[in-house]
Amino acid sequence: MADRLEFRSKLSSIQELAAGQGNRLTMEEIEQFFEEDSLSREQTELVCDYLLSQKVSVIGYKKQPGKIIEAEEEAADLDGEEQAYLADYMQDIEGMRGGSVEEARMAYYLPLVVDTALKMHQKEVFIGDMIQEGNISLMAALGRFEAGADDEVTVMEEVRAGIHAFIESQTETKRQDRKMVDQVAELDETIRHMSEDMGRKVSLDEVAQQLGMTEAQIEAILHLAGEEVEEAREDK
Repeated sequence: MADRLEFRSKLSSIQELAAGQGNRLTMEEIEQFFEEDSLSREQTELVCDYLLSQKVSVIGYKKQPGKIIEAEEEAADLDGEEQAYLADYMQDIEGMRGGSVEEARMAYYLPLVVDTALKMHQKEVFIGDMIQEGNISLMAALGRFEAGADDEVTVMEEVRAGIHAFIESQTETKRQDRKMVDQVAELDETIRHMSEDMGRKVSLDEVAQQLGMTEAQIEAILHLAGEEVEEAREDK
């Protein structure tokens, strides 16, 4: 793989390419973009997973079975709020039937989006948000076809890719939140133990050395936790 800085630059470039295409890329475009880097299958998967975490739809990408379980295999049950939302939403769709040609077109596809979202549903992601993300991808996909000339397979593949990207972006946000909580907890515990062992207040430099981090990293964690650095120095 290209050296780390060059590769990060290429990741930024491919994100710019995706942004110019409505945050949408195909596997063929990704493979062509990194053709000179001769990425392995695993490296290509990591690139795709990264793009998904940045809410980029990757058309044609499927995680390898056995490595990461497909979302459809772990579809979560709906809670009461989600069931109520879905009942109201499906009623709204029914009201579109018998309307204009465009309304009839949407009334056909919208239940398919719902079905796709239900199959991919994850416990920590509200089903309504997944459906709305699917609808955004649906509108973008239908915009590339004349009414009556839709390729349903292609349209629904793009819907699935859009929902998949949304799930990954939400999962990445939650991972980062949990990581911050863990870092704050570890920092508090380290400061407390060091203060008890040394019988005095400890400095950021001492804590940074103990944790193998820089003072800037310690300060960043404290800021993320909503604590003032000076207060942390004095009170911890």
